[in-house]
Amino acid sequence: MEAYGVDMPDLARIRRLVFGAVRAPEERLVGATPKQLISLQERVGRPLPEELLALLSICNGAAIGPGGLFGERPDAPYLDLPSIRALFPEWDSKGWMPVAGDGCGNYFVLLTDGRVGFVDTMSDPSALASIEYGTLFEFVEAILVGDQAAP
Repeated sequence: MEAYGVDMPDLARIRRLVFGAVRAPEERLVGATPKQLISLQERVGRPLPEELLALLSICNGAAIGPGGLFGERPDAPYLDLPSIRALFPEWDSKGWMPVAGDGCGNYFVLLTDGRVGFVDTMSDPSALASIEYGTLFEFVEAILVGDQAAP
């Protein structure tokens, strides 16, 4: 079975990691509604990849991981994917979607081929410093697996 073109076991594993992540008591963890996903795609001006839509259906921007996961969060610009993307207009022509921060002003971006790259904004905000992960879910798993709340 699939949701947003993503295998359900993968989605279930990501859901467990997201909801198990260390976070402030007031941090809300909710998935994006279909209306929010449409709004987000309108704000970025193009359809979003299936894996990103699946992640957003679980976690629509939250202060978890080293610098937060981004989503449709105009109420919290530091977690709002379009607001972060607007800081770096050159990313639009490259098709890069910011998906998370590193907590130090740098970003992880989803590339058009589905891999996740790292942008060191102090060095060169228009270039990849490295390609970190083969898929978005590999990235989310890597940043959250060691960031789980004690049971």
